[in-house]
Amino acid sequence: MALTVVMAACDDFELPNPPGQTNPDPEAYFADTDFALAPVSETLMLTEATEANHFVTVANITTLQNFPADYTLEVDMEIGNNAQFAKTTTVATTIDGNALTIDPSILNGAIRDVVTKAPGTYGIDSRFVAYAAKGNTRVRLGGVNNYYLTEVLSVKTFEADKVIENVYYVVPCDAAGTPDWAGAKAMNNTSGANMVGYDYPEFALKVESPTPDGYYFKIGAKSVVEAKDASQLLGVNISDEQGMHGKLGASYEVGHVSITGDVLITINVELDSYDVSYAFEALYPFTSGNTSKPGDVMLLYTDNYISYSGVAMLNTVWYCAAQPDYKGAVVFKQDTELGFEDSEDGLTRTGALTTSADGGRLEVPVRGKHLFYIDVNLVQLTYSLTCLQTLSVIGDGNGWDLATAAPLTPSADFKTWTAEGVVIGNEFKINANGAWAIGFSGTSVPDTTGKQVYEVHKQDGGDNLHATPGTYKVTVNFSAYPYTVTLE
Repeated sequence: MALTVVMAACDDFELPNPPGQTNPDPEAYFADTDFALAPVSETLMLTEATEANHFVTVANITTLQNFPADYTLEVDMEIGNNAQFAKTTTVATTIDGNALTIDPSILNGAIRDVVTKAPGTYGIDSRFVAYAAKGNTRVRLGGVNNYYLTEVLSVKTFEADKVIENVYYVVPCDAAGTPDWAGAKAMNNTSGANMVGYDYPEFALKVESPTPDGYYFKIGAKSVVEAKDASQLLGVNISDEQGMHGKLGASYEVGHVSITGDVLITINVELDSYDVSYAFEALYPFTSGNTSKPGDVMLLYTDNYISYSGVAMLNTVWYCAAQPDYKGAVVFKQDTELGFEDSEDGLTRTGALTTSADGGRLEVPVRGKHLFYIDVNLVQLTYSLTCLQTLSVIGDGNGWDLATAAPLTPSADFKTWTAEGVVIGNEFKINANGAWAIGFSGTSVPDTTGKQVYEVHKQDGGDNLHATPGTYKVTVNFSAYPYTVTLE
């Protein structure tokens, strides 16, 4: 029809130029198409389907009307990590009659990518996108934001190639490899507490390597340690003279750390590897203005020798040192190959660290002298820092109104922040950047001077501080840890 209209226009020679050709709106072309899906009720058994060489049915087509015969229907399944589909992956389905089917191995891989690698039976959040395809044309039915049949699909995934537990232990041994079960210590998951081992397989623990014999050890899963089954303990196959790196395996000999002092033993049970490094009590974020005065540095603290965090004044360029000397033996730099990313508001930067000599300099997302909250993970060698451009007191005293929160004024070194004449109600907290994303809160501590004192730490949300209502001078002190807030 469009071609006929154009040809007719070309026959009218009185027009200076023929009108341009117009194509019908592709979405309008399918406006009358009626398409609907129905969920499947049974649990999808991926192992059984693979053994039977069958695809699994993930939904059924119940309605398909007014669909042009010269187009092909294609349907993709989107799998989310939760009901909000914060993280997703897309899998193409195969239409078999009225059934939408997927290769079980592809579906298993998609679940591993966005939900979990742990084997089990899960409710998988899914939704569908339908297309009409012809040649190089692919039109999404219902419009660009349309989905069909958002459902929770019950799926039993494949068994894992190897069993990974959620808790692992460092088991001290003698030189012959005989375990000291009583001395076994649980390792920390490097990504945080209560993480699933299949998804977060790195664990670490600080131990003391004594002189002169060093430290002998093996690694045991929780079930092995509870059963005291020495045959299932993992020994090491070292790859360096000091026993700092190597592989884990039940057939390997006892591990031996020959260096002395506090060390961090880190394992990856997915890769069957281990590494040993020194355990640092704190990290030193040096910057312009404090490199010659290490006592002025606001430290990053740790309770597990993996994650270090704290506030620090930074001035455009900074150095993350493992000792009170920014030119010392261990200085972390920007990993230029992996780089960094900044948040949309320009206040937060996340990136990768390296101790390599060819590492780049670390810079902040907001130039100039500011207070930053810094997180460093020494096992994953990553960092994150957020500029705290403002701090204020917010609470019942001002109706929790961000616009009227009492601003705190920093000292020259940014270690203390104060405000006079602040009206405090029953509850309050310290707010950063005039938003709800970051704040400082905690618990009150006894004080004999008549002041109200609180130990506080960074919170993304969290509890409020409880107070006796009144008008106060408020002081936030970041000079030592734990940080404090004082009402006077």
